[in-house]
Amino acid sequence: MANTSFIRVLSRNSGMIAFVGILGSAFAMAFVFLSGADYEVKTDYLVSQEGVESKDYYTIARSAEYMGKILGEVVYSEKFINAALETGKMTPDFFPAGKQDRLKSWNSAVKVEKRLDLGILSITILHDNQKEAMRVSQAVSQVLIEKNNLFLGTGDKSVPIAILSGPIVERNPSMKEVLASVFGGFFFGILIASAFIFIKEEVFRKSNVSPYSE
Repeated sequence: MANTSFIRVLSRNSGMIAFVGILGSAFAMAFVFLSGADYEVKTDYLVSQEGVESKDYYTIARSAEYMGKILGEVVYSEKFINAALETGKMTPDFFPAGKQDRLKSWNSAVKVEKRLDLGILSITILHDNQKEAMRVSQAVSQVLIEKNNLFLGTGDKSVPIAILSGPIVERNPSMKEVLASVFGGFFFGILIASAFIFIKEEVFRKSNVSPYSE
């Protein structure tokens, strides 16, 4: 009975609920467009298992997993940033002058995804300028492929790393993210509006006076 009554109340206020849902979609979409960079450049890397002195597949796989884990973390380090700058592919004004601000800027511009069981790293560069994002991606690739010995402790020899795909440039946000934000914001708005109506109805229920009664 109570459920039927509540559904009736929601039905009478369907216009307000829909409006709040649309408002939620608008806010969510605005947030997605304004909070992120305009472009992203993604590259997938495979950490090679060459050079591992073992014929055991498990040992070889764990070695590649270990190296991928290290490289996935050191990408965010100051040492890696300096190595990327030394490639000459990045413009010096990409970073703020201060060390802390430089690290913060780099960490917000670089996103690392790890599939360690396969020895795969996916690195995405985010930037408002497409050419700048591509230059940073090229610098990261050069360091990972040619200078990974600086981080893996393998002496003068770098571990073979291959580019599986990329660099792939995409406009940010993607259509998938836009649609997710629109529908997510809409349903969140509906939820908030329905909860507000329910709470207001409960407040007045004890007095037997509904704020929505005709």
